[in-house]
Amino acid sequence: MSESSPPKNPPAPKRPTPAKAGAKPADNQPQPRPPGDKQGKGGRVWLTLFTLVVLAAIGAGGYYFWHALQTTRHQLSTDQAALSQQLEALSHRTDQLDQQVTMSVTDDIQALKTQQQTLEDSIVNLRSQQTGDSRIWDVEEIATLLQLANDRLHLEKAVAPSLAALQAADRHLQALKNPALLEVRRQLAEEITALRATPNPDISGMALSLDALIKGIDHLPIASAALQPQPSGSVTTSEQGWRGVVHDLWEKLKSLVSIQHHGQADRPLLAPDQRYFLRQNLRLNLEAARIALLRRDSQTYQQTLRSAQEWIALYFDNAAASTAGALQELAHLQQTDIAPSLPDISGSLNALQTWLADQQTRQVDQTSGTTQP
Repeated sequence: MSESSPPKNPPAPKRPTPAKAGAKPADNQPQPRPPGDKQGKGGRVWLTLFTLVVLAAIGAGGYYFWHALQTTRHQLSTDQAALSQQLEALSHRTDQLDQQVTMSVTDDIQALKTQQQTLEDSIVNLRSQQTGDSRIWDVEEIATLLQLANDRLHLEKAVAPSLAALQAADRHLQALKNPALLEVRRQLAEEITALRATPNPDISGMALSLDALIKGIDHLPIASAALQPQPSGSVTTSEQGWRGVVHDLWEKLKSLVSIQHHGQADRPLLAPDQRYFLRQNLRLNLEAARIALLRRDSQTYQQTLRSAQEWIALYFDNAAASTAGALQELAHLQQTDIAPSLPDISGSLNALQTWLADQQTRQVDQTSGTTQP
C-alpha cells in the first residue's frame, strides 16, 4: 500500500439503545431531576426545624413541671415531718402532765391521810383527858368538821362537800346553845352564804363529756378539701403520642392552679395517709384538756379546747352532724369556769380554835390551883 492512499472511513458512533421497561438505569448515567425538587427539600428542612422546636418546648415544659412536682413533694415531706415532731412534743407534754397530776394527787391524798390521822389522835387524846365536860368534846368534833371543810375546799376545790361540812358544824353549834360561841356561828353563817354563791362546776360530768368526744374522734368525717387529690391515671389509649403528652401537660398545668374564695379559711392540702395524724393530734388536745380539767388549770383547759375546736373546724366536715355536735359540745365546755375564785372559810375555824385554847388554859389553871397546897 502506497503512502498516498486515502484513510479509511471512521466508525459511526453508537446510538444509545432505548431502556427496556422496568430496567434500572446504569449507575454511571445521570438521572433526570424532577421538576420542583429544590422546593421539596426546603419544605422538609423547615418541617424538621419546627419538629425540633416543638420537642425542645415540650422538653422544657416537662422539666419545669417535673421540678415543680419535686418541690411540692419535698414541701409535703417537710410539713409531714414538722407535724410528726409537734405530735411527739404534745404527746411528751401529755405524759409529763399525767405524771405531775399523779404525783400531786398522791401527795395531796397522803397529806389528807396524815391530817386525818393527826385529828384522830387528837380526838383520842382529848377523850382520855376529858374530866366529864362533854362540851369540850362536842366543840372538838365541830372543829374537826370545820378543818375537813377547809381541806376539801383548798386541796380538792370541792365546794359541795365543804358546804355540807360547814352546815353540819352549824347544826352542832346550834344544839350546844352556848352564847360564848355566837361569834363562831356568825362567821360560819357568812362562810356558808359565800360558798352557796360560789359556782360549783360539774368536773366529773365535764370529764365524761371529754371522754365521749375522744371516743368519737374516729367517727368524725374529714373534709374533702383537706385531702390532697391523688394523681390521675395514665393517658388513655386514644391519647397516645404527642396528643398524650399535651394532655399530660394540660392536666399538670391545671393542678398548679387553685381557686380560693374570699372570706373562707385556707385549708392546707394533706395526703390521705395523714388522716391518722389529724385524728391523733385532736385526741392529744382533748386528753390535755381533760388533764387540765382535773387539775383545775383554767388557762391550759381553755387553750387546748380552743385548739381542738379550731382543728375540727379546719380539717373536718363541718356539714356533718357528728362534727357539728362536737363543735357545739366544745363551745359548751368552754363556757364553764372550772376554777372559780373560792372564799376564805378559815375564820370560823380560827375563832373556834381560839375558844378551845382558852378553855384548855382555864382547865389547866383550875387544875393547878386545886393541886397547890
